Amino acid sequence: MLRVGIILMALGLAGITGIAAYATIQACGVRAGWIDYWFPRLCQSQQEIAAARRLVDLRETNDALLREIRALEKELAGRQCEARFAPPVAPQPLPQPAPQPAPQPTLAPGIDEDAWRRGDLASLAGCWSLDSNYQARNRQTGVEVTYTQWDMCFDSNGNGTEKMSATNGTTCEGPISGRFAADGRLELREPGNLICSDNTYIYRRDLRCALSGEGDAQCDQRQPEINQQATVRLRRSQGD
Repeated sequence: MLRVGIILMALGLAGITGIAAYATIQACGVRAGWIDYWFPRLCQSQQEIAAARRLVDLRETNDALLREIRALEKELAGRQCEARFAPPVAPQPLPQPAPQPAPQPTLAPGIDEDAWRRGDLASLAGCWSLDSNYQARNRQTGVEVTYTQWDMCFDSNGNGTEKMSATNGTTCEGPISGRFAADGRLELREPGNLICSDNTYIYRRDLRCALSGEGDAQCDQRQPEINQQATVRLRRSQGD
């Protein structure tokens, strides 16, 4: 009877030992079905160990980044405070430009009176301008037009062109010629009526000019077709 009890105890101990060994093997990677429920896994795989180490590294990296962020935020707050309470910088005045010398008035060139008296057409070469306004009246409408510019330009042979400009935008252009008469007067003659941009014209004019002694020429104007007379003054244009 005692021997039977001993044998039963030995068999029970062997069974328990086998079950414990099998459970240990299953925990290290061997599947056993129903034994998984009663015995937890007792060892980890290499992948699980590496994942655990990776998790620890990530936590340490995260903690280091958080510490760096807090340090940078603290530094930024200090810089903003310094900028906010820094004293304003006064703007620097712009350098003043050096004063420019006042422009000197340009004097109109005078007339070569000696060449004029000799009847030399070279004294006529260049451009001349009206020294006052010129009034023209439309014989059909009675409207008067004021011309503020009357320019004549000649070559050394007395051949030239003329242009007149009115306050209403009208311009009149055409040829003109000059020669010296026997009495020393300068004669300016238009070959025909002076055509204007507004489809009108100015009746042909003949001018006889003499030196005025004031650096210009005084001209008696005559319009033969309408028997009109007037007096105008001409002087050398700027730059001629």
